[in-house]
Amino acid sequence: KSFEERTISFMAIQGGLAAALAFVIDLLIKEHPVEVIILGIVIIACPVVTCLSVHYKKITTGALIQVATLIFIIVPVTFFFGGGPKGGGIIWVPFIYMYIGFTLSGALRAASRTVLGVITIVNYVVYYLHPEYVYEHSDVQFCIDSIASVLLVGAGIYSMVRFQKDMFMQENKRAQEETKKAEEANRQQSQFFSNMSHEIRTPINSILGLNEIILRQSDASEEIIKDARNIQGAGKMLLALVNDILDISKIEANKMDIVPVNYSVASLVSEIVNMIWLNAEQKGLQFEVDIDPSIPTELYGDEVRIKQILVNILNNAVKYTNEGQISLHMEREQIDENRVLIVFSISDTGMGIKQEALPHLFDAFHREDEEKNRFIEGTGLGLSIVKQLVELMDGKISVNSVYTQGSTFTVSLWQKISDAQQVGEINIANFGSARLQNDYECSFEAPEARILIIDDNEMNLEVEKKLLESTKMSIDVAVTGQQALEKTLSRTYDVILMDHLMPEMDGIECLERLRRQTGGLNNNAPVIVLTANAGSENRELYINSGFDDYLVKPVSGKQLEQMIMKYLPEYKISTEGNVENSGKEMNTAKGYSRKIPVLITTSTMCDLPNSVVRNLIQLETIPFNIHVDGKTFSDNVEAGADELISYMNKDGKIFKSEPPTVEEFEKFFGENIKKAHNIIHITFSSGMSEEYLRAGIAARVFDNVTVVDSEFISSAMGLMVLIAYRMAQQNLPVEKIVEELETVKKRIHCSFIVSDSEFMMRQGFISHATHSIIKNLALKPSLKVRNNKFGVYKMFTGNKRECYEKYINTVFSPGITPDLDVLFVTYADIKEKDLVWIEEQIKKKHDFANIIFQKHLWVQMVFLCRQALPPRM
Repeated sequence: KSFEERTISFMAIQGGLAAALAFVIDLLIKEHPVEVIILGIVIIACPVVTCLSVHYKKITTGALIQVATLIFIIVPVTFFFGGGPKGGGIIWVPFIYMYIGFTLSGALRAASRTVLGVITIVNYVVYYLHPEYVYEHSDVQFCIDSIASVLLVGAGIYSMVRFQKDMFMQENKRAQEETKKAEEANRQQSQFFSNMSHEIRTPINSILGLNEIILRQSDASEEIIKDARNIQGAGKMLLALVNDILDISKIEANKMDIVPVNYSVASLVSEIVNMIWLNAEQKGLQFEVDIDPSIPTELYGDEVRIKQILVNILNNAVKYTNEGQISLHMEREQIDENRVLIVFSISDTGMGIKQEALPHLFDAFHREDEEKNRFIEGTGLGLSIVKQLVELMDGKISVNSVYTQGSTFTVSLWQKISDAQQVGEINIANFGSARLQNDYECSFEAPEARILIIDDNEMNLEVEKKLLESTKMSIDVAVTGQQALEKTLSRTYDVILMDHLMPEMDGIECLERLRRQTGGLNNNAPVIVLTANAGSENRELYINSGFDDYLVKPVSGKQLEQMIMKYLPEYKISTEGNVENSGKEMNTAKGYSRKIPVLITTSTMCDLPNSVVRNLIQLETIPFNIHVDGKTFSDNVEAGADELISYMNKDGKIFKSEPPTVEEFEKFFGENIKKAHNIIHITFSSGMSEEYLRAGIAARVFDNVTVVDSEFISSAMGLMVLIAYRMAQQNLPVEKIVEELETVKKRIHCSFIVSDSEFMMRQGFISHATHSIIKNLALKPSLKVRNNKFGVYKMFTGNKRECYEKYINTVFSPGITPDLDVLFVTYADIKEKDLVWIEEQIKKKHDFANIIFQKHLWVQMVFLCRQALPPRM
């Protein structure tokens, strides 16, 4: 039975027994017949309702029927026919409260509790006003009834609480047992994955090692080389799969540790370039790397995991990009005491990600467009692991993508500074060199050097010997720790390579005995652990155990050579004639340009002059579409205001403006987000245009695009853009800029006056009737824009100049203190001499530092836009 079924069954039994005892006592003390009969009916009905509710799985219904019976029948009957306050029935009310609490939940429980309280109060009120309605008990009846009720209620409450406690203890015990089982299962799973990783890596080491030896053969046929390369690709894919499964299991079991070390930024970048270059080259993709020269030379963090994050995202970029380029951008964003915020951006020109897929992008085992991407290798674990690794390092990851156009992943990580000297230009020479060559040339020769390799797998020993054969070193091998210790007693080795997991004596124990070996010739020899146990935590284990360095299987011949070369005495190494074939060179600072913290974008409807827009490096505009007589023009791109006004005036054409489409906004944001960390887009009033709606839909594709409704039109919108631009230049955060813009809206005045109300009628600003009145009375109206709405501002009479003067006086009425920094005067179809006169009238009012005149598409209009100073604090 379920917890609820057991609870209601126990309550029914408990209540039934108590009611039966109360029934017997009522008969003995000769209670009122109505109470006795009702109690007898309840004793029979209660178990019936309980059995039916449990049988038909209607637990809540059964409990509700029982509670309703108690509230509406038992409480009133036992009160009025059981002596009222001088009877035992009232003592059962607390018992019913507890019964409600145990059997009902949610709104039903609250309602039942309230109704019970109301009925109890009503009973007392009735008794107070009409005591004659209550059956009166004798003193003997009252004493016996109340004693029995107290004992029965007490026993019932005790039994219920004890039952609940026993139930909870059983559930707790069961939960603890389940937790232990789950923990044991997790432990076994982690152990299994760890063992699987080690066991699979060991044969992969042999496969890839022997395959590399085949690739080195200069006399191998093209078919053999082709097959060997396919084996190499399949082996690396299998290795990546093993790594992903091991990582996801560790993360799920909370066993993934972040192990920080000091690392060189230049080395990190060089390794990543060399790991990605070949894949990009084979697909014909351009690989661009630009690194901020001001990044510190050496940082402190988990280099292995950072490399894993970047390589994973870059590999994805290569996989999902068929033409164009991929890029790695790295820059220093902030410095906080001894820490620095490093921002990595990985961009591609690939297929992009659908908007509906973005929320699931970092889910484990999830792959988007499975049918379309069925030929692309992958498990769906990579990005899930990336996200969780970033979060383990207290970092942030975001993605911006336009479907079919490409994606940009941004990872932000705080790293401690180990060496504050700037990294400057990182010159990566010979990257990708010799990788596509069949003729292998070793990194060095050392015929006088002798090394020892210890591994319990004889196949691995054979592979490692062959990979190092061309170095001409003397190579000894041992299959057990004991054999290795015997050899170190009789011969001196320049370097020792040692496996970790070996039978009888593992690598750590062997190392300890080697260091303490009496009469040993290699107590201080460099020992490098050669292991199939991957992971940052193992690196810490090996370094703490005393190993000089470590390599993770499978290893290539190049990795072995570079590691051994690091520890061999210089006089024994000869690199003459062994220099790698010259590859490409890359200067990471050459193409570097710092990303803008916040880029302000808007549409051409802001009416900012082109001369202003061109000089603002943190501002980009997107054109509106202007429809005139079946033709469409891009505002301020294909045609300016002069051309369009002339075209419209010639035949009295009416224009219609339309904001860019969602797709156009997506493309616009996608192009600009590559040069900025954040975008704030300021739109035309949402009450008069769909720009805010369309831009908002497009912004959902991006994690760092914020759309702000200006609530204004024309140059009032432009004024908001300039204010936002000024704050962006001060490097204020996005949240602060948006918050300040909401405040600025209250201080901006946006109004205009027109000479011809017909234009306003045709645009839908006023009705035909209003136009007729204005025309007949020879009025010149002005409108004011506020809170996304047009409203009539003032009506003026007189000739054109008189009306303009009255309008200017109204805008700058006494008591208003404008911000004298800038005033926008937007106009259309106004003669030059009238503009000069308007400027003179304005200067009589206030001496503005900048009065910006801008031509607009509307006809016969003067538009004034100013900002008031903020109130004094």
